Amino acid sequence: MKKLVSILVTAFIAILISSYTSTTLPIELIQAIQAKKISVVVVSTGGHSGKCIELEIKNLTNVPYTLTVAAGTVFIPEDEGEQTLVVPQKNVFVLQPAENKSIAVGGYCTELSDRCPQTSSTFTIAKNTNQSLTDLIQFMTPLRNLDESLIQQSIWCITDEQSPSNVTSDNAANAKVLRDFLFKRTGQADTWYTTKRTPEIAPDRSIINNAIEVTGKIDIKATKPMELIGVVKNEAGEVVWTYPYKTSLPAGDIVFDFGVKVRNWKKGNYFIIYTCEGVELVNQKFTI
Repeated sequence: MKKLVSILVTAFIAILISSYTSTTLPIELIQAIQAKKISVVVVSTGGHSGKCIELEIKNLTNVPYTLTVAAGTVFIPEDEGEQTLVVPQKNVFVLQPAENKSIAVGGYCTELSDRCPQTSSTFTIAKNTNQSLTDLIQFMTPLRNLDESLIQQSIWCITDEQSPSNVTSDNAANAKVLRDFLFKRTGQADTWYTTKRTPEIAPDRSIINNAIEVTGKIDIKATKPMELIGVVKNEAGEVVWTYPYKTSLPAGDIVFDFGVKVRNWKKGNYFIIYTCEGVELVNQKFTI
C-alpha cells in the first residue's frame, strides 16, 4: 500500500510540474528587463512607421513567458538626431525557456523634424510620458482596422502640431472619429476639407510630409439653375488651377464634391472660388 501511495504521489507531482512548465507566465517587456528575466537589443529596420522595429530577445530563465509590449512603449534612438518611435498598439508573444527570438513590432515616429532611423540603428526602451499622446493611444485602442497612414498622421497631430485635416483613411468611420477627437484635443478649428498626405524619406533621411490631394464638400444656395466656373488662387491672388469644365447646378440648396491634386504645390493658403456670370458665390480657404 505504501508503495502504491508513493507512486501516486510521484505521479501527481509530475503532473503538477508538467502543468506548471506548460503554462506561460504573463509579464510586460520593461518589467521583464528590469527583473533581468530577459535581455533585449532593439534595432531599426530603416523605417519611421509600421513594422520598423525589431526586438532581439533572449529569455535568461528556464520559465516560459507571455511577453507584452505595452501600447505607449517608446524606443529612444542612440543617435539623438533620429526619431523616437512609439508603439500605439499592444503586442503579445510567447517566449519559451532560454529561447532567442526576433520580433517585429509596429512603431511610429513622434519627431517629424528629426531624421528617419537608418537600418541597424539601436534604441533604448522607455514608457511614454506625453499625456496627450497617451490619451490618443487610449482613444485608438478600441478602434479596428487602423491603417498605418491613419495612425502616423494622428500621432503627428499630437507630437508635431500637424493639422487633423491630414487624418484620412479608406475607413471613413475611423477617420471621422479620430479627426473629431484630434481637433478637440489640440484646440484647432475643424476644417471643411481633408488633405491626403504621403510621407517620403529625403536623401538626408528627413521626412517630407507631402500633400497629394485636397478634397471636401462645397455648400451653395442656388436661387436658379446655374453654371459655375471654379478656380484656385494662391495668397497673391494668382490662379494656380482652373476646373476644366463648368459645374451645372439646379436651383436649391446644393452640396457637391470638390477635389484637386496638389502634389508639389508650395506651402501656404489657397482659395477655391466659384463664380457664375462673373459673380463670386464661393470663396473657401484651405492650407497646405
